[in-house]
Amino acid sequence: MTVLIVIAFFLTFIFIDEALARRKAAREAAVRIPDAEPSLEPVWVAGYRLPDLHYHRGHVWVRPLDRNTVLVGLDDFARRLIGSARGVRLPRLGDWLHQGGPGFGVEVDGRAAELVAPVEGEVVAVNPELRRNPALATDDPYGRGWILKLRAADLDTNLRNLLSGRLARRWMEESREALDLRLMALSGSVLQDGGEPVTDFARHLPDEDWKRLVGEFLLAPGQ
Repeated sequence: MTVLIVIAFFLTFIFIDEALARRKAAREAAVRIPDAEPSLEPVWVAGYRLPDLHYHRGHVWVRPLDRNTVLVGLDDFARRLIGSARGVRLPRLGDWLHQGGPGFGVEVDGRAAELVAPVEGEVVAVNPELRRNPALATDDPYGRGWILKLRAADLDTNLRNLLSGRLARRWMEESREALDLRLMALSGSVLQDGGEPVTDFARHLPDEDWKRLVGEFLLAPGQ
């Protein structure tokens, strides 16, 4: 009888250990994301990097990983406008995001920018590296700085509401033109001699001006 109890104990231990191992593997698979930037030649439009992805007008990009899931991050325009991230507010796993609604937040030197969710769906992974090094979100926005992974409710419909290819390039050109006009009207301290924005122009903007631009160009919900 004692032998049977010992065997049963070890079988139970083995079963629990295997179950924990499967759960760990599932969690790791959820965040094991392929390189966020497609293997394409660098594309520059109006002075901003614009890889061949899908873009929400709130300057958030989408990269489909399969028929139901996408990777999400902020684009080069957004990271220049926001400045270097000091913190990233991430949604929780299982949260349901709506296209054009609140998605995630980026904190910069006491300021906070809210960015939209580019597609509707369930959050199935967030970038764990951003908790340790939030600056990745703005330093490497198309690569290691990806923000989250969503399982979309209707990916085909969501993608039709986004910009890509020629439309995305034209939109970025228009965004650049509009931003230059706003900066010229606000302050010469954010412009170089040639009329180009300085590299860290966001840091030179007063809080109210920064907040106004973020709300206008990033379509920030509630901002």
